[in-house]
Amino acid sequence: MAQSEFNGFERFDAWIEQAIASLSPAGRKRLLRDIAREIRKRNQQRITKQQDPEGKPWEPRKRDSEGKIRGAKKMMLGFRKARRMQMTATPQGASVGFTGKTAAIAAVHHFGAVDYVEAGGPRIKYPERPLLGISKEDMAMIRDRLINEIASGH
Repeated sequence: MAQSEFNGFERFDAWIEQAIASLSPAGRKRLLRDIAREIRKRNQQRITKQQDPEGKPWEPRKRDSEGKIRGAKKMMLGFRKARRMQMTATPQGASVGFTGKTAAIAAVHHFGAVDYVEAGGPRIKYPERPLLGISKEDMAMIRDRLINEIASGH
């Protein structure tokens, strides 16, 4: 997003940060956990739809020499599982992401890197297919959740 899109919210966001800091550590952790859970759910839905965070469809699989698509099923559905797409929340922040070998494989697909198709097999350049991200709608949801939490006085 361009910097100008955030200019109208700078003072508002600073106020939200101060209000969040005034919450108890347990309250902040609960709020951030709820937001992280919703972000994970939204990213899982985008993976199911085979879309990046902006809603653009992923580049489809390449066709083989006969014009057929190998494994014409949806791609990377295993990444949407909660046991793979982990979330953490502390009073200081929250995150949604992958760990271990799943993180390495996800990074190849997310950023479009070169990797082996299988152990000892050929190396290919995978197209960029963003798995995780925060869309404009996600930002609006986060702001709404923060405002509701502050307004409710928890």
